[in-house]
Amino acid sequence: MIIMKHMKKPEKRSIGSINSIVWIVLALLVIFGGYKFFYPNHVTNTESVADKQSSSKITKTEGSSSESKKASTSEKSTNKNKIWTNKQDSELATAISSWEQTMGQSYQGTNKSKSVSFGGVNFPSFISEGPIYVNQQEVSMKWTTSKKDDSDYKVVAAYAGSMYLYLFTFHNNAPEVLVTSQSASDGMNFKVTENAQLVSSFEKIAAENSNI
Repeated sequence: MIIMKHMKKPEKRSIGSINSIVWIVLALLVIFGGYKFFYPNHVTNTESVADKQSSSKITKTEGSSSESKKASTSEKSTNKNKIWTNKQDSELATAISSWEQTMGQSYQGTNKSKSVSFGGVNFPSFISEGPIYVNQQEVSMKWTTSKKDDSDYKVVAAYAGSMYLYLFTFHNNAPEVLVTSQSASDGMNFKVTENAQLVSSFEKIAAENSNI
Protein backbone atom coordinates (compact mmCIF):
# COMPACT_ATOMS: atom_id res chain seq x y z
CA MET A 1 0.00 0.00 0.00
CA ILE A 2 1.32 3.33 -1.03
CA ILE A 3 0.93 6.02 1.67
CA MET A 4 0.74 9.65 0.59
CA LYS A 5 2.88 11.23 3.25
CA HIS A 6 2.94 14.65 1.79
CA MET A 7 -0.86 15.15 1.28
CA LYS A 8 -2.06 18.30 3.10
CA LYS A 9 -4.82 17.95 5.62
CA PRO A 10 -7.82 20.29 5.17
CA GLU A 11 -7.55 23.42 7.26
CA LYS A 12 -9.93 23.77 10.17
CA ARG A 13 -11.42 27.21 10.99
CA SER A 14 -10.90 28.19 14.56
CA ILE A 15 -13.89 28.75 16.84
CA GLY A 16 -12.73 32.32 17.42
CA SER A 17 -12.84 33.11 13.73
CA ILE A 18 -16.40 31.74 13.39
CA ASN A 19 -17.56 33.74 16.38
CA SER A 20 -16.14 36.91 14.88
CA ILE A 21 -18.08 36.39 11.67
CA VAL A 22 -21.29 35.73 13.60
CA TRP A 23 -20.87 38.92 15.60
CA ILE A 24 -20.23 40.95 12.48
CA VAL A 25 -23.39 39.59 10.84
CA LEU A 26 -25.44 40.30 13.97
CA ALA A 27 -24.05 43.83 14.15
CA LEU A 28 -25.00 44.49 10.54
CA LEU A 29 -28.52 43.17 11.15
CA VAL A 30 -28.93 45.40 14.21
CA ILE A 31 -27.67 48.49 12.36
CA PHE A 32 -29.85 47.84 9.31
CA GLY A 33 -32.94 47.06 11.40
CA GLY A 34 -32.46 50.13 13.59
CA TYR A 35 -32.10 52.38 10.53
CA LYS A 36 -35.34 51.06 9.04
CA PHE A 37 -37.14 51.55 12.36
CA PHE A 38 -35.78 54.97 13.26
CA TYR A 39 -35.60 56.80 9.93
CA PRO A 40 -39.27 56.48 8.83
CA ASN A 41 -40.46 57.43 12.32
CA HIS A 42 -38.09 60.36 12.40
CA VAL A 43 -39.24 61.62 9.01
CA THR A 44 -42.90 61.11 9.93
CA ASN A 45 -42.50 62.95 13.24
CA THR A 46 -40.63 65.81 11.55
CA GLU A 47 -43.30 66.11 8.90
CA SER A 48 -46.01 65.96 11.56
CA VAL A 49 -44.42 68.81 13.53
CA ALA A 50 -43.97 70.85 10.35
CA ASP A 51 -47.60 70.24 9.38
CA LYS A 52 -48.79 71.34 12.83
CA GLN A 53 -46.68 74.50 12.71
CA SER A 54 -47.91 75.28 9.21
CA SER A 55 -51.51 74.65 10.26
CA SER A 56 -51.03 76.86 13.31
CA LYS A 57 -49.66 79.69 11.15
CA ILE A 58 -52.56 79.39 8.72
CA THR A 59 -55.05 79.41 11.60
CA LYS A 60 -53.44 82.49 13.14
CA THR A 61 -53.35 84.26 9.77
CA GLU A 62 -56.99 83.43 9.11
CA GLY A 63 -57.85 84.60 12.64
CA SER A 64 -56.05 87.91 12.16
CA SER A 65 -57.68 88.39 8.78
CA SER A 66 -61.08 87.64 10.27
CA GLU A 67 -60.54 90.14 13.10
CA SER A 68 -59.43 92.81 10.61
CA LYS A 69 -62.52 92.22 8.50
CA LYS A 70 -64.74 92.45 11.59
CA ALA A 71 -63.08 95.73 12.65
CA SER A 72 -63.44 97.13 9.13
CA THR A 73 -67.08 96.05 8.94
CA SER A 74 -67.77 97.54 12.37
CA GLU A 75 -66.16 100.85 11.37
CA LYS A 76 -68.17 100.98 8.13
CA SER A 77 -71.34 100.19 10.06
CA THR A 78 -70.59 102.95 12.58
CA ASN A 79 -69.91 105.52 9.84
CA LYS A 80 -72.85 104.41 7.70
CA ASN A 81 -75.28 106.84 9.33
CA LYS A 82 -72.79 109.70 9.75
CA ILE A 83 -72.67 112.73 7.48
CA TRP A 84 -69.38 113.88 8.99
CA THR A 85 -66.34 111.99 10.31
CA ASN A 86 -63.29 112.81 12.43
CA LYS A 87 -61.14 112.57 9.30
CA GLN A 88 -63.26 115.19 7.55
CA ASP A 89 -63.15 117.38 10.65
CA SER A 90 -59.34 117.32 10.54
CA GLU A 91 -59.34 118.08 6.82
CA LEU A 92 -61.61 121.08 7.38
CA ALA A 93 -59.26 122.39 10.07
CA THR A 94 -56.38 122.18 7.58
CA ALA A 95 -58.43 123.97 4.91
CA ILE A 96 -59.40 126.75 7.35
CA SER A 97 -55.75 127.20 8.35
CA SER A 98 -54.83 127.84 4.72
CA TRP A 99 -57.89 130.00 4.07
CA GLU A 100 -57.40 132.31 7.07
CA GLN A 101 -53.88 133.11 5.89
CA THR A 102 -55.32 134.15 2.53
CA MET A 103 -57.88 136.33 4.31
CA GLY A 104 -55.36 137.75 6.77
CA GLN A 105 -57.62 136.71 9.65
CA SER A 106 -57.45 134.26 12.54
CA TYR A 107 -60.14 131.74 13.53
CA GLN A 108 -60.71 129.31 16.36
CA GLY A 109 -62.56 126.10 15.53
CA THR A 110 -64.52 123.37 17.25
CA ASN A 111 -62.36 120.58 15.85
CA LYS A 112 -61.20 117.98 18.40
CA SER A 113 -64.33 118.67 20.50
CA LYS A 114 -63.33 122.24 21.35
CA SER A 115 -65.79 125.08 21.93
CA VAL A 116 -65.56 128.61 20.56
CA SER A 117 -66.91 131.94 21.76
CA PHE A 118 -68.53 134.64 19.63
CA GLY A 119 -70.86 137.54 20.41
CA GLY A 120 -70.96 136.69 24.09
CA VAL A 121 -72.06 133.06 23.65
CA ASN A 122 -70.34 129.71 23.28
CA PHE A 123 -70.66 127.24 20.44
CA PRO A 124 -71.80 124.56 20.09
CA SER A 125 -73.83 124.93 23.33
CA PHE A 126 -75.75 128.00 22.07
CA ILE A 127 -77.22 125.98 19.19
CA SER A 128 -79.35 123.98 21.61
CA GLU A 129 -80.34 127.14 23.52
CA GLY A 130 -81.29 129.37 20.53
CA PRO A 131 -83.18 130.88 19.04
CA ILE A 132 -81.38 130.64 15.67
CA TYR A 133 -82.46 132.44 12.51
CA VAL A 134 -81.43 132.11 8.86
CA ASN A 135 -82.40 135.11 6.74
CA GLN A 136 -84.61 136.32 9.60
CA GLN A 137 -86.54 133.05 9.66
CA GLU A 138 -86.34 130.91 12.79
CA VAL A 139 -85.05 127.43 12.04
CA SER A 140 -84.39 124.21 13.91
CA MET A 141 -80.69 123.58 14.25
CA LYS A 142 -78.73 120.82 15.95
CA TRP A 143 -75.09 119.99 16.51
CA THR A 144 -74.93 116.47 15.11
CA THR A 145 -73.21 114.15 12.63
CA SER A 146 -76.20 111.82 12.37
CA LYS A 147 -77.81 111.39 9.00
CA LYS A 148 -81.10 110.44 10.65
CA ASP A 149 -81.59 113.75 12.46
CA ASP A 150 -84.51 115.75 11.01
CA SER A 151 -83.43 119.27 12.02
CA ASP A 152 -83.46 121.97 9.35
CA TYR A 153 -79.74 122.46 9.79
CA LYS A 154 -77.29 119.85 11.04
CA VAL A 155 -74.16 121.65 12.26
CA VAL A 156 -70.85 119.75 12.18
CA ALA A 157 -68.32 122.56 12.80
CA ALA A 158 -68.02 126.20 13.84
CA TYR A 159 -65.16 128.67 13.38
CA ALA A 160 -65.10 132.03 15.14
CA GLY A 161 -62.95 135.07 14.38
CA SER A 162 -62.98 138.58 15.77
CA MET A 163 -65.63 139.78 13.28
CA TYR A 164 -67.37 136.69 11.89
CA LEU A 165 -68.70 133.32 12.98
CA TYR A 166 -69.06 130.54 10.42
CA LEU A 167 -71.24 127.47 10.85
CA PHE A 168 -70.60 124.45 8.63
CA THR A 169 -73.92 122.75 8.16
CA PHE A 170 -75.95 120.27 6.12
CA HIS A 171 -79.26 121.66 4.92
CA ASN A 172 -81.59 119.39 2.96
CA ASN A 173 -78.69 116.90 2.85
CA ALA A 174 -76.43 119.42 1.09
CA PRO A 175 -73.37 121.17 2.58
CA GLU A 176 -73.99 124.84 3.38
CA VAL A 177 -71.83 127.43 5.12
CA LEU A 178 -73.62 130.05 7.24
CA VAL A 179 -72.08 133.27 8.52
CA THR A 180 -73.00 136.00 10.99
CA SER A 181 -71.42 139.15 12.34
CA GLN A 182 -74.13 139.82 14.92
CA SER A 183 -73.89 139.28 18.62
CA ALA A 184 -76.52 137.19 20.36
CA SER A 185 -78.95 139.58 22.01
CA ASP A 186 -82.27 137.97 21.24
CA GLY A 187 -81.12 135.00 19.22
CA MET A 188 -78.64 135.00 16.37
CA ASN A 189 -79.29 135.54 12.67
CA PHE A 190 -77.22 133.86 9.92
CA LYS A 191 -77.07 134.01 6.15
CA VAL A 192 -75.38 131.85 3.51
CA THR A 193 -71.78 133.00 3.03
CA GLU A 194 -70.63 134.45 -0.27
CA ASN A 195 -67.03 133.38 0.28
CA ALA A 196 -66.50 131.05 -2.68
CA GLN A 197 -63.20 129.60 -1.45
CA LEU A 198 -64.67 128.56 1.88
CA VAL A 199 -67.78 127.07 0.28
CA SER A 200 -65.70 125.13 -2.26
CA SER A 201 -63.44 123.66 0.43
CA PHE A 202 -66.37 122.51 2.57
CA GLU A 203 -68.24 121.01 -0.39
CA LYS A 204 -65.15 119.12 -1.51
CA ILE A 205 -64.57 117.62 1.95
CA ALA A 206 -68.27 116.83 2.41
CA ALA A 207 -68.31 114.97 -0.93
CA GLU A 208 -65.89 112.38 0.49
CA ASN A 209 -68.78 110.96 2.49
CA SER A 210 -71.37 109.07 0.43
CA ASN A 211 -73.90 109.15 3.29
CA ILE A 212 -75.10 112.69 2.61
